[in-house]
Amino acid sequence: MSQTNVTLTQVARAAGFAVSTVSYALRNAANVPPATREKIQDVARKMGYQENPRVAALMAHIRQSRRVAEGECLAFVWIDTPVDSAFPHSAWFAGARQRAEQLGYKLEEFRLREAGGLSAQRLAGVLQARSISGVVISPLSQYASFSIDWDVSAFSIAIIGNAQASPEFHHSGHHHFAGMQMALTKLREGGCRRIVAVLDTVMNERAKRAWSSAFLEHYPAPSQARRHLLLSTPDNTAKLVRKLSLRPGPEVIVTTSGVLDRLKETRGFRIPASTKIVLLDWRPIFPKFGGIEQGEEIIAANAVDLVVGQLQRNERGVPEQVKMVLFPGLWHPPPGL
Repeated sequence: MSQTNVTLTQVARAAGFAVSTVSYALRNAANVPPATREKIQDVARKMGYQENPRVAALMAHIRQSRRVAEGECLAFVWIDTPVDSAFPHSAWFAGARQRAEQLGYKLEEFRLREAGGLSAQRLAGVLQARSISGVVISPLSQYASFSIDWDVSAFSIAIIGNAQASPEFHHSGHHHFAGMQMALTKLREGGCRRIVAVLDTVMNERAKRAWSSAFLEHYPAPSQARRHLLLSTPDNTAKLVRKLSLRPGPEVIVTTSGVLDRLKETRGFRIPASTKIVLLDWRPIFPKFGGIEQGEEIIAANAVDLVVGQLQRNERGVPEQVKMVLFPGLWHPPPGL
């Protein structure tokens, strides 16, 4: 049978179910029993059924135009972030919720046990019971990798951030390599040469060492790059402070806000008036410093797009080919550059 002629009604007649049931089954909706979904999808495949892209676009427009209160719900799942965490964690959810509402969806927060919530299996059961198929996974705040330990076959999933996941799903994240490259390029153009990077080890690993790789690759004096790259842990801060105190001191320290806080709390650390600070996780609350604004809300919105795209294409479970949507960030020069 010609693909262009196969309709939902024909599939429903061949499968022996109502058109509404077939429509839900082809979207992997949780309100249709798994055995029924598989039977209907098998019939549709054999008949050569394909969703009409114009109809899909129309339905997306209808969903986007209707009131959010009537829309389908997406889940925003916190992996390891406590309830009382402040920005930037609130920005992730705000950006995702705004984009979801623009597309006609509601967005509701859920938490796994490590974030003060449910076990993975319990969470999956709750989502299926509520017919929630679209899931946005939060970025990690404590770990460099994580496992998704529930049956994902009924869900369309996207992960915020670049942390290693098992199994892997589509990601929306910051382009750490491009962000570091941008910072070094702008500093070099501003005449800076003695640049030291102090990078949190866990964050650098979570970024698949993109920060350190970009620093070594694009440092103004490549032969000196390695000795100007310092990796920070909670246990070696005093040692780093001694290195940063050597003369001549750095013109610029490239780091993150968390590492800078650790340095400030360490005896003997001070920032000379001539030393500029560039934060790789810059936010407007740091007006005295320059840096890369990662764009948390933009990244979260991109993750919602990845989830909704899968829902519209009837894609569920672990993807055969993982997509990564990366945002390089925005440059904010340090005062005086």
